[in-house]
Amino acid sequence: MSIEANKAVVQRYLEMWDTGNLDIAEEVLAPDFVDHTRPHQAPGPEGVKENISTFRSGFPDATHTVIHMIGEGDIVAFRFARRGRHKGMFAGFPPTGKEIVLTGADFLRIADGKIVEQWSSQDGLNLAQQLGMPIGG
Repeated sequence: MSIEANKAVVQRYLEMWDTGNLDIAEEVLAPDFVDHTRPHQAPGPEGVKENISTFRSGFPDATHTVIHMIGEGDIVAFRFARRGRHKGMFAGFPPTGKEIVLTGADFLRIADGKIVEQWSSQDGLNLAQQLGMPIGG
């Protein structure tokens, strides 16, 4: 597939996060998809669906802004800002009503039109601080 076609797969993946439409998972994720950032997560689309559901239950209006997206070979990388209002339980923390901004960067490897691997770096500490979660011992 071309780099532009791979980027289109990634855009569709982000649409899934932005809308909560989990049907997109089967379209864009390989059956043996692996998220290297979450080694405890079972391979395949089901773990991603669970992550999206959990996140969107806490931040139902969350959307992404892609700041940069680049592609080379079978890899697409993007830097993003995800914004949303904390309206539901998240990580055991009750809703605060606060608007959050989570920044990060993902690298996705695509084969045969589906995402097969992911590496992600997100500023979770900053997210916790924005929500007023206790940090440290």
